[in-house]
Amino acid sequence: MVGKRIRRQRIIMGLTQEEVAEKIERSYKYYQDIERGTCGMSINTILSIAECLHISIDYLNE
Repeated sequence: MVGKRIRRQRIIMGLTQEEVAEKIERSYKYYQDIERGTCGMSINTILSIAECLHISIDYLNE
């Protein structure tokens, strides 16, 4: 569900996966895997995504 929430917010903001990956300083492939839910994330990555997409960590963990 976390990946789906991230993807939904990214689309709402009109960003591509490549743009978010660049903003959070992670590889495009890794970011794709996050949205698919096929990999875990470090706390730093979660914080970077939340900041980039203007969402709370609580929203991601609902």
